[in-house]
Amino acid sequence: MHYTIKSSDLTQATLSAIQQRFGDAKLTIHIAPDDKQEMITEEECWLLINQLDWKAGENDDKIIAPLVAALTQKSIAHIYQFADWLAKKLWQLDTAVHAENLIKQDGFLSVDDFLYARCAVVANGEEYYNLILNQPSEFPTSVTFLPLLYTPIAAFQEKTKEEMVYVPMYNYETYGNKEAWGK
Repeated sequence: MHYTIKSSDLTQATLSAIQQRFGDAKLTIHIAPDDKQEMITEEECWLLINQLDWKAGENDDKIIAPLVAALTQKSIAHIYQFADWLAKKLWQLDTAVHAENLIKQDGFLSVDDFLYARCAVVANGEEYYNLILNQPSEFPTSVTFLPLLYTPIAAFQEKTKEEMVYVPMYNYETYGNKEAWGK
Protein backbone atom coordinates (compact mmCIF):
# COMPACT_ATOMS: atom_id res chain seq x y z
CA MET A 1 0.00 0.00 0.00
CA HIS A 2 1.16 3.53 -0.69
CA TYR A 3 -0.26 6.70 0.86
CA THR A 4 0.79 10.28 0.23
CA ILE A 5 0.19 12.89 2.90
CA LYS A 6 1.57 16.37 3.48
CA SER A 7 3.50 16.77 6.71
CA SER A 8 1.15 19.62 7.66
CA ASP A 9 -1.74 17.11 7.54
CA LEU A 10 0.04 14.65 9.82
CA THR A 11 -1.83 15.39 13.02
CA GLN A 12 -2.28 13.29 16.15
CA ALA A 13 -5.78 12.40 14.91
CA THR A 14 -4.32 11.22 11.58
CA LEU A 15 -1.69 9.13 13.36
CA SER A 16 -4.36 7.60 15.60
CA ALA A 17 -6.47 6.72 12.56
CA ILE A 18 -3.46 5.06 10.90
CA GLN A 19 -2.71 3.09 14.07
CA GLN A 20 -6.35 1.97 14.39
CA ARG A 21 -6.52 0.91 10.76
CA PHE A 22 -3.14 -0.81 10.46
CA GLY A 23 -2.24 -1.74 14.04
CA ASP A 24 1.46 -2.42 14.48
CA ALA A 25 2.21 -2.42 10.75
CA LYS A 26 5.65 -1.18 9.80
CA LEU A 27 5.55 2.28 8.21
CA THR A 28 8.19 3.65 5.88
CA ILE A 29 8.29 7.41 5.53
CA HIS A 30 9.76 8.85 2.37
CA ILE A 31 10.37 12.58 2.47
CA ALA A 32 9.73 14.34 -0.82
CA PRO A 33 10.29 18.07 -0.33
CA ASP A 34 8.07 20.33 -2.37
CA ASP A 35 9.62 22.50 -5.06
CA LYS A 36 9.51 25.56 -2.81
CA GLN A 37 11.54 24.03 0.00
CA GLU A 38 15.26 24.54 -0.31
CA MET A 39 17.41 21.77 1.04
CA ILE A 40 20.69 22.48 2.75
CA THR A 41 23.56 21.44 0.52
CA GLU A 42 26.68 19.40 1.21
CA GLU A 43 28.76 22.51 0.58
CA GLU A 44 26.72 24.56 3.06
CA CYS A 45 27.15 21.87 5.70
CA TRP A 46 30.92 21.87 5.30
CA LEU A 47 30.92 25.67 5.43
CA LEU A 48 29.04 25.40 8.71
CA ILE A 49 31.60 22.91 10.05
CA ASN A 50 34.31 25.43 9.12
CA GLN A 51 32.71 27.80 11.64
CA LEU A 52 34.22 25.81 14.52
CA ASP A 53 36.68 28.07 16.32
CA TRP A 54 39.75 25.96 17.02
CA LYS A 55 41.58 29.06 18.27
CA ALA A 56 39.33 29.01 21.37
CA GLY A 57 41.71 26.59 23.04
CA GLU A 58 40.22 23.71 24.98
CA ASN A 59 36.90 25.41 25.77
CA ASP A 60 34.42 23.26 23.83
CA ASP A 61 31.58 25.74 24.30
CA LYS A 62 33.64 28.49 22.70
CA ILE A 63 34.78 26.19 19.90
CA ILE A 64 31.22 25.29 18.91
CA ALA A 65 29.68 28.73 19.58
CA PRO A 66 30.18 30.09 16.03
CA LEU A 67 28.71 26.92 14.50
CA VAL A 68 25.71 27.03 16.83
CA ALA A 69 25.23 30.74 16.04
CA ALA A 70 25.41 30.07 12.28
CA LEU A 71 22.92 27.19 12.55
CA THR A 72 20.59 29.40 14.60
CA GLN A 73 20.41 31.76 11.62
CA LYS A 74 19.15 28.88 9.43
CA SER A 75 15.56 27.70 9.20
CA ILE A 76 14.36 24.99 11.56
CA ALA A 77 14.17 22.66 8.54
CA HIS A 78 17.84 23.37 7.79
CA ILE A 79 18.82 22.64 11.39
CA TYR A 80 17.17 19.22 11.10
CA GLN A 81 18.77 18.69 7.69
CA PHE A 82 22.20 19.53 9.13
CA ALA A 83 21.57 17.02 11.93
CA ASP A 84 20.72 14.38 9.29
CA TRP A 85 23.82 15.29 7.27
CA LEU A 86 25.98 14.94 10.38
CA ALA A 87 24.36 11.61 11.26
CA LYS A 88 25.11 10.32 7.77
CA LYS A 89 28.77 11.40 7.93
CA LEU A 90 29.19 9.65 11.29
CA TRP A 91 27.38 6.56 10.01
CA GLN A 92 29.64 6.38 6.95
CA LEU A 93 32.68 6.22 9.24
CA ASP A 94 31.06 3.54 11.44
CA THR A 95 32.89 0.58 9.92
CA ALA A 96 35.06 -2.24 11.21
CA VAL A 97 38.00 -1.06 9.12
CA HIS A 98 37.75 2.46 10.53
CA ALA A 99 37.72 1.03 14.06
CA GLU A 100 40.84 -1.12 13.58
CA ASN A 101 43.34 1.48 14.82
CA LEU A 102 41.43 1.95 18.07
CA ILE A 103 41.10 -1.80 18.56
CA LYS A 104 44.83 -2.31 17.95
CA GLN A 105 45.71 0.50 20.37
CA ASP A 106 43.35 -0.44 23.21
CA GLY A 107 42.82 -4.17 22.65
CA PHE A 108 39.06 -3.54 22.47
CA LEU A 109 36.64 -1.01 21.00
CA SER A 110 35.01 1.57 23.24
CA VAL A 111 31.77 2.36 21.44
CA ASP A 112 31.72 5.85 22.93
CA ASP A 113 35.33 6.67 22.09
CA PHE A 114 34.81 5.46 18.51
CA LEU A 115 31.76 7.72 18.11
CA TYR A 116 33.57 10.70 19.64
CA ALA A 117 36.59 10.09 17.38
CA ARG A 118 34.29 10.01 14.33
CA CYS A 119 32.89 13.37 15.51
CA ALA A 120 36.46 14.71 15.55
CA VAL A 121 37.02 13.49 11.99
CA VAL A 122 33.95 15.40 10.75
CA ALA A 123 34.81 18.44 12.89
CA ASN A 124 38.19 18.69 11.17
CA GLY A 125 36.57 19.49 7.84
CA GLU A 126 35.79 18.06 4.44
CA GLU A 127 39.34 17.36 3.28
CA TYR A 128 40.26 15.45 6.44
CA TYR A 129 36.91 13.63 6.49
CA ASN A 130 37.40 12.44 2.90
CA LEU A 131 40.97 11.35 3.66
CA ILE A 132 39.81 9.23 6.61
CA LEU A 133 36.75 7.92 4.78
CA ASN A 134 38.93 6.69 1.90
CA GLN A 135 41.96 5.66 3.97
CA PRO A 136 40.63 3.99 7.13
CA SER A 137 44.17 3.09 8.22
CA GLU A 138 44.66 6.82 8.93
CA PHE A 139 41.79 6.90 11.44
CA PRO A 140 42.91 8.90 14.52
CA THR A 141 43.34 7.21 17.88
CA SER A 142 43.91 10.16 20.19
CA VAL A 143 41.36 12.85 19.28
CA THR A 144 37.68 13.12 20.08
CA PHE A 145 35.08 15.88 19.79
CA LEU A 146 31.71 14.90 21.22
CA PRO A 147 30.40 18.52 21.34
CA LEU A 148 29.88 18.44 17.56
CA LEU A 149 27.08 15.94 18.04
CA TYR A 150 25.07 18.42 20.08
CA THR A 151 25.40 21.50 17.88
CA PRO A 152 22.07 21.04 16.03
CA ILE A 153 20.30 20.47 19.35
CA ALA A 154 21.86 23.60 20.85
CA ALA A 155 20.97 25.67 17.78
CA PHE A 156 17.38 24.41 17.78
CA GLN A 157 16.98 25.20 21.49
CA GLU A 158 18.49 28.65 21.07
CA LYS A 159 16.26 29.41 18.08
CA THR A 160 12.97 28.02 19.42
CA LYS A 161 13.46 27.92 23.20
CA GLU A 162 12.17 24.34 22.99
CA GLU A 163 13.69 20.87 23.19
CA MET A 164 14.56 19.35 19.82
CA VAL A 165 12.75 16.09 19.11
CA TYR A 166 15.01 14.29 16.69
CA VAL A 167 15.28 10.77 15.32
CA PRO A 168 18.39 10.46 13.13
CA MET A 169 17.93 9.28 9.56
CA TYR A 170 21.12 7.24 10.03
CA ASN A 171 21.99 5.35 13.19
CA TYR A 172 25.37 6.91 13.94
CA GLU A 173 25.90 4.96 17.16
CA THR A 174 28.80 2.52 16.99
CA TYR A 175 27.68 -0.65 15.17
CA GLY A 176 24.69 1.27 13.75
CA ASN A 177 26.00 0.78 10.21
CA LYS A 178 25.18 -2.93 10.37
CA GLU A 179 26.21 -3.73 6.80
CA ALA A 180 29.66 -2.21 7.35
CA TRP A 181 30.10 -4.40 10.42
CA GLY A 182 28.81 -7.53 8.68
CA LYS A 183 25.78 -7.75 10.95
